[in-house]
Amino acid sequence: MSGDTPDPSAKNGHWRRVWVRLGLGGGLPSGASSFSAAHTRLQQYLAFSKAVGQVMEHTDQESILLESLCTLAVECTPVSLAWVCRVEPDNSMQTLAEAGDTAYLDSFAERRSGLPADHGPLFRVWQTQRPLFNEPFSEGPLRKAWQQNARPYQLRSMAVLPIHRDHQPWALLVLYDRDKRGFPQDCQVVLEGIARRVSEALEDWVGILRERVEREHQLLLGTALQAAEEGVVLTDADRRILYVNASFSRMTGYTLAEISRFGLHHLQGPRTDPRTLTEIDEALCGQGFFNGRLLNYRRDGQTFWNHLSIIPIYQRTGAISHYVGIQRDVTAEWLVREQLEYEACHDRLTGLGNRRALMDQVAVTLPRVQRGHGALAICMIDLDHFKPINDLYGHEAGDHVLRVVGRRLHAALRRSDYVARLGGDEFVLLIEGFNHFEELELILVKIEVTVNEPIHLQSGAVVGVRLSMGLCLYPSDYAGDFETLLRYADQALYQSKANKRQRTRYWELFVMEEASGEAISKGSAIHTQIDRSDADESG
Repeated sequence: MSGDTPDPSAKNGHWRRVWVRLGLGGGLPSGASSFSAAHTRLQQYLAFSKAVGQVMEHTDQESILLESLCTLAVECTPVSLAWVCRVEPDNSMQTLAEAGDTAYLDSFAERRSGLPADHGPLFRVWQTQRPLFNEPFSEGPLRKAWQQNARPYQLRSMAVLPIHRDHQPWALLVLYDRDKRGFPQDCQVVLEGIARRVSEALEDWVGILRERVEREHQLLLGTALQAAEEGVVLTDADRRILYVNASFSRMTGYTLAEISRFGLHHLQGPRTDPRTLTEIDEALCGQGFFNGRLLNYRRDGQTFWNHLSIIPIYQRTGAISHYVGIQRDVTAEWLVREQLEYEACHDRLTGLGNRRALMDQVAVTLPRVQRGHGALAICMIDLDHFKPINDLYGHEAGDHVLRVVGRRLHAALRRSDYVARLGGDEFVLLIEGFNHFEELELILVKIEVTVNEPIHLQSGAVVGVRLSMGLCLYPSDYAGDFETLLRYADQALYQSKANKRQRTRYWELFVMEEASGEAISKGSAIHTQIDRSDADESG
């Protein structure tokens, strides 16, 4: 500040605190001197105006400006009370800043609720947005009430000036003076200039505040996006990458510069489903939304399941200006889901299909056999000598034997055949694609030889098991559905185990004797079944 700025030594306590908040020292510059009677009222208001201008040069905070405005008015001019207030929608007045004889405001606040709002000078200025000066207190009953209330404070005149912000009425600057003509014409001009400059400063600060808030919001948004667990990608309407957050880089291994150079298609690989990529293109060319899952590749070549949501951003014209892609690594969830699906269809001990998987396989196999006019053998297997192993060596040894048998059965079959474990030591085989008994018998012999190999336990002991099997052929004249065929195979297995000491082979074939309708097991009957199928096919 220049040396013309006054130094109100007599009442500078409040102003000194404001000056310190502005970082301008403990008081006004040393060149200022106390006001004397020689100074005219106009010079005081000019000094007031200059001091307000210098405050505005050193701060852009609304509260400091208003506080300084009131304090400088009291310190620099004959004004006894300075007050900045705002009229609320309910006609109440909210104090924004004050200085001087503020006790009058307390008494005024107690009485104002009973006064007509449309007659008061404050409300008149608020409504008309025109300044008012030297309003007499003695005209009308309302003025007389105010005069009585102001008498202890010797307040005889007032000035009320509107202050604007954001091009709207915002507040009132109210000054009280002990002189009846405390605001002559030249001082009014200065005060109007001060109110106008304060309004202009507030207008500028609104823009600055908006820019600051916008920057803060952008910073906050950027921080939130960077901290988000999901990967975020922003592209323009032509799908050029503009932004990726840190989670995207951690998820994929690519930086913004790298993925911008390569393009998002670089995340795709040989195992990425092309149908999903087509769905994405069709969605973006249509409504713009996509929500789905696809297999992506990281920078190091590892795959991960990506749940991708693409959201378009529209301009006011309705055209798409940008796309936001939100990516979430759902590999762990997908693996858990696959594991659950696997366990639902597979035996946990051997890894073979369970009953549910067997029925799913039958739903595919039977129609295929029917279309090809082929033959299908349903085989029920039970292990002989398994219980003694379980009892002698324990359940862990029994589980090991079951796993070995499961692997051997799978290895002995052809790719077109199928093996499942129903539970315990029971297994089911589906053998198809044979034309003669000798061909099926070779498969059955291979199964027996493979399974009968010695099994080495972890304890070092060597054990062995044997097979008992019941077969039922499809197509047959006595059963058409799989459950019946499986039941008949189980009956043949029972006959095989019952004749264990007398049998010449480990399997028995279920047939229904046409004359009596009784079920019998005859190994030679397989020729009849296959020959009958061939005759039906040739006929």
